[in-house]
Amino acid sequence: MPYNTRVGVRDGSFESDGVRLHYLDWGGDGPPLILIHATGFLAALWRPIAERLAGRFRVVAVDQRGHGDSDQPADGYRFETFADDLQGEFDALELEAPLAVGHSSGGTIIVAHAGRHPGIVRRAVLIEPILPRPDWYTQPPAGRSAFTLADGARKRRAVWPDRASIFEAYRSREMFQTWREDVLRLYVEEGTRPRKDGQVELKCPPEVEARFFEAVTRYDSWASLPRLLCPTLVLWGAKSHLHGRGLDDQAQQALPAARTVVVPETGHFLPQERPDDVARRIEEFLSD
Repeated sequence: MPYNTRVGVRDGSFESDGVRLHYLDWGGDGPPLILIHATGFLAALWRPIAERLAGRFRVVAVDQRGHGDSDQPADGYRFETFADDLQGEFDALELEAPLAVGHSSGGTIIVAHAGRHPGIVRRAVLIEPILPRPDWYTQPPAGRSAFTLADGARKRRAVWPDRASIFEAYRSREMFQTWREDVLRLYVEEGTRPRKDGQVELKCPPEVEARFFEAVTRYDSWASLPRLLCPTLVLWGAKSHLHGRGLDDQAQQALPAARTVVVPETGHFLPQERPDDVARRIEEFLSD
């Protein structure tokens, strides 16, 4: 059965530099915890993790600009802007001493936020953060540069006959084969919207996804890493291409106080592959 993320969850929105950003609030009386999704994903995809964490924290997940049910502005796709959007969320929701969890580019946004708004986040969990070294764009691994990811995103099919067609097509693709099936169904259900012609379309347009990938090539995350001074847990997938390039060791050197964990038998999409395990690790670290 498809997930209905609106049951027991409050929808809200706030403005950041004139852009309306949508969020989901699971409530709770504990410390505020912000979940930041990866490129091309959306707030609702955090549901399996958010539901577990809502007993200990006030859990909020935002749709990044251009994603989910947020506005899709023509510009502003820079990590400096994404960092300011995150601060705008803290301010609008009056979240004091927030905790933050980010997956993939969501982890990069936490790093960027530390560079522009140091000392705000009290504890952080970075899950497979995108922290490219400058030489990645002169000596990229086959099929793994941000430029080729952007090219691939622009070729992505945006309009489908129905959600069942998307699910069947995605289930056979390498990227999704390791995802838990209910999480993939959630992604298809919540990551699309109906069209007037009876078809469905992706909520994140391929062009927006491509521009997020291109933003990675223009942002020096390593300059901001030293300003991420809060206790930090960094999770890597043992089968991820990022771990394979030694990025986990390099990040550990830049964040000597961080706790680094390589999760066996997982890839880049840890939260979608093992949401229960990821939620447990987040809860344990943030509750220390």
